[in-house]
Amino acid sequence: MSKAENAVLEFLRKYILFIAGAVLLFLSFWARRSVLSYLSGDMEMYLIPWFYQIFGNDGLSSLGTGVGNYNIPYQTLIAILTYLRGRPENLIKYLSIIFDYVLAYASMRLVMVSLPKEDKRRGLASFITFFAVLYLPTVFLNSAVWGQCDALYSSFIVLGILELKKEKPWAAMIFFGLAISFKLQAIFFLPALLLYYFCSRKFSILWLFEIPGMMIVTSLPGLILGRSVRDIFAIYAEQTVTYPYTQMDYPNIYFFLPNDYKLLSTAGIIFALAVLLITYTAVIRNTGSDSLPTAFWLRLTAWTGYACVMLLPAMHERYGFAAEILFVIYAVLYRDMILETALLIGITVAAYTTFLFDFTSINLTVLSVINTALFVFVTWKVFRRTGAEPAKAVSSAEEE
Repeated sequence: MSKAENAVLEFLRKYILFIAGAVLLFLSFWARRSVLSYLSGDMEMYLIPWFYQIFGNDGLSSLGTGVGNYNIPYQTLIAILTYLRGRPENLIKYLSIIFDYVLAYASMRLVMVSLPKEDKRRGLASFITFFAVLYLPTVFLNSAVWGQCDALYSSFIVLGILELKKEKPWAAMIFFGLAISFKLQAIFFLPALLLYYFCSRKFSILWLFEIPGMMIVTSLPGLILGRSVRDIFAIYAEQTVTYPYTQMDYPNIYFFLPNDYKLLSTAGIIFALAVLLITYTAVIRNTGSDSLPTAFWLRLTAWTGYACVMLLPAMHERYGFAAEILFVIYAVLYRDMILETALLIGITVAAYTTFLFDFTSINLTVLSVINTALFVFVTWKVFRRTGAEPAKAVSSAEEE
């Protein structure tokens, strides 16, 4: 081998992560751009007509009245898009795609901050996390194909957890507030946030008022143009009754019950709250006031989001999005539940394709059986050790 050839190979070896990263980054965008023309039923029936309604009402001037079931902050973003050139579906999808990259970056940062600087796998783990999130089929399908914005609120959830890890709870509350401002499903993670407050005792309960405060701040354009503070919160109440079905394509326990929302919705919500209350009570009883290991709290947070979509009625196939991202981050950090996370993603992809393409690879009832069994197993795995884990059971990320 010549010296020149050897020098090239050495250069490639030294900078392989940067080179591979650049190529993967380009390919990830190319793949997304290649499917922009696909129009889902949601895009044709709701998103595009709402876009034109906002456009017809002079963009930002439309914020004085509600359009569709958009909350005020997201309607504001769509209103801004109406001033740009381009097909509505492309503009909507590009907005979501931008947050695919924000989500991947936030996830990478959380892994990087969680691992000690001397940990040799820190760089590779961060690299894997970024591209694992970016290339997840659910992330790709959600934004580039479907045009949904679940990466947006999920980005803020991950950034909120990152700020908690950096012991900046004031910043964390801002991000959690932003998450709930854009999507009601962000409230699934409120129990984990309250547990962090209770066990860490690093900030005042008053800081939690930043969350509704951010909902008001992000809605200021609408408030200035005539919307009321009540509208900020009423839109979420209206969303909960938009589709009166217990089964909304997420394969959970409601596929084993009658699809009777009027009969089962209240009981289902109470059941889910009871399970969470019992679980968190047990965790608090078994966790010291200053001993909430990061590994346990992170997997408990992911489990909480998973439990909500499994136990609550009227769950769409997209509502487990943020929990799945947290499971991916946990799997990279602690090298645990990798297979379970992969199976969970696979179940969600099968549910996505049933709705998006009218292609049923696995019947939703069968998926519900598999997902319920997986949920039981993951629950056992999450809680097989008490909240106060011995140091030896926790990854090196705990030793900062």
